[in-house]
Amino acid sequence: MAEYRLITVWHIEAPLEAVYAAVSDPLRWPEWWPDAQRVVEREAGAADGVGRRLHCAWQGRWLPYRLQFDLLTTQMKAPTLVVGEVKGDLEGFGRCLFSQQGAITTVQHEWYVRTTRRWMNLLAFIARPLFTRNHALAMQRGGEGLAARLGARLLGLEHGELAAPAVRAPDALAALAAGLLAGVLATVVQMILWWLASMPVVETLWRDTQLTAAIVLGTDALTAPPATPWTLMLVAALIHFMLSGIYGLVLARFIDHLPVCRALLVGGCFGAVLYVVNLYGFALFFPWFAVTRDGITALTHVAFGILLAGAYVMLRLCRSRRSSPPAPPTDRTARR
Repeated sequence: MAEYRLITVWHIEAPLEAVYAAVSDPLRWPEWWPDAQRVVEREAGAADGVGRRLHCAWQGRWLPYRLQFDLLTTQMKAPTLVVGEVKGDLEGFGRCLFSQQGAITTVQHEWYVRTTRRWMNLLAFIARPLFTRNHALAMQRGGEGLAARLGARLLGLEHGELAAPAVRAPDALAALAAGLLAGVLATVVQMILWWLASMPVVETLWRDTQLTAAIVLGTDALTAPPATPWTLMLVAALIHFMLSGIYGLVLARFIDHLPVCRALLVGGCFGAVLYVVNLYGFALFFPWFAVTRDGITALTHVAFGILLAGAYVMLRLCRSRRSSPPAPPTDRTARR
């Protein structure tokens, strides 16, 4: 989704109460706001207006595309604040802050929204300035329409984009921890698959321990007896978890901002790629790993990727909130 953080400010020579009454009554927007084609009430909400749900249809004049969305009023404080959530072709929230200085009322509109229409998201990388300009023109016509409605003068109009939040870097600690956790769980999954396939679990686990330890200890580890295997097991475990941690850091860069379902899907694909890299690319340097090329090893790698993605998302959420637009203002932030 393409995200937009837009601000427009109207300066109108009219009483604060009259401006607030017009802007806070969406059902009458089509009477004075040219781009507001249709506003229909779906839920009345409370007596103070909170909880009121409206369906809105907007038609741009410069770029003649139509946007439809539901607008839910979540906060009202007359005559200084209106906040609403939007869902539909746009998702996010908008707020209006009202203030008065002398005979001039200032209305500050802020929109923190994402487009959901596929064509708009596909074209956003080249058409974003056009979409932003279309919004600015719609807001300009709204300011002019409101001034005419009130028989007042529109003294000033300002447009701009609010600064985006800093891009969150992947959480390295969560990625490393997720790698360790996924490494353990994937080993358990592999052992279960061996058991289901009637393979000797202990012997096969010892084989893989030798293969892994041989990366550091050399080919002598491949013929080491299973008696007193602590050195081989320790070396193999260190290699296994070191690689799992590295894989966690790599995958985190791809899934950090993805929703859970997409993160799991990417994780599964990542695991499939790891299977090819480990069992074919890696085997060019350590050819003894070719013996492990089978369906169970492939499934284990896919399971590792999914578990890694799930563990990272879970640990990331536990450590910090995912990036989101600023929270709607409270009464204390409303301008007076």
